[in-house]
Amino acid sequence: MRPVHCVVPARMGSSRFPGKPLVKLCGREMVLRTLDRAKLAGCFDRIVCATDDDCIYDLVRESGFDAVMTGVCATGSDRVAEAAEKLGLDLVVNLQGDEPTAELDLLRLVASELRAHPDCWVTASSPLRPEDIHVNTVVKVKTEKGLALDFTRDVSDSEYELNSKNWAEHRGIYAYSKEARDEFSALPRNVREIQESLEQMRVLGRRGIRVVETLNHSASVDVPADVPVLEKLIEQEEVSTYESTGPALHV
Repeated sequence: MRPVHCVVPARMGSSRFPGKPLVKLCGREMVLRTLDRAKLAGCFDRIVCATDDDCIYDLVRESGFDAVMTGVCATGSDRVAEAAEKLGLDLVVNLQGDEPTAELDLLRLVASELRAHPDCWVTASSPLRPEDIHVNTVVKVKTEKGLALDFTRDVSDSEYELNSKNWAEHRGIYAYSKEARDEFSALPRNVREIQESLEQMRVLGRRGIRVVETLNHSASVDVPADVPVLEKLIEQEEVSTYESTGPALHV
C-alpha cells in the first residue's frame, strides 16, 4: 500500500492574525495541536511541519515532531510542495496549521481517497449553511459527481437558487501526489487565485479535484476572535476523552 504523509504548513505572517501558529489554545500552541491531530488520525507514515520561521521550527522540533525549513512561499500548497520535494515524499495530505481540531475520520478519508486516486487533487466539503453564502471567510465549492467545478468566496443569490444542491462549504485540506504538486508549482498564479486567495484555482480545469464530504463543519482559527471558540471545543473534547478513557495525553 502506497504510504501517505502529512505536511502541516505554518507561517507567522497571516494578514488577519499575525503569529497565529504560536497562539496558545488551552495552554498548547496551535501548530502543535494541529500536529497532534495528524498523529491521532493514525493514517500517516510521516508527519512534518513546513515553515519559514525559526521559532516555529524550533518549537516543533523540541516538541518531538519533524520540521523542515522552506523559503517564503505564495501559498500553503507551494510550501508543502517545497517541503515534500526536499524530503522525497510522494502522496501528501496538506493539513493547514490553523486546524487544531481537525476531524480525524476526515483526515483518514482524504488519505484513503488520495491513495485510490493519486492522479487527482483531493479536498473536502461540508454542507453550506444559508447564513454563510455571503461570508467571505467561508469558501464555497461547487461539485458534481464528486468533482469540483468551481470555488468562490461569495455565491450570488441567483446562482445559489438555481444550484443550491451543488454548493457546499469548502474545507481547507488538500491532498496530492508529487506529479500533481510539480504541475502546480510550474504554473503561474492566475487572476482568480490572486483575487480570491484560493490556490486551488491554479489547477482547476487542468486536473481533477475530488471532493469528499463530511457533515461536520470546520473549526479553524482565522482571526483572534476564533480562539475562545476553539478553546471551548478543545475543553469539551478533553472532558469527553477523560470520562471515557481517563486523562487525555498529548501525543
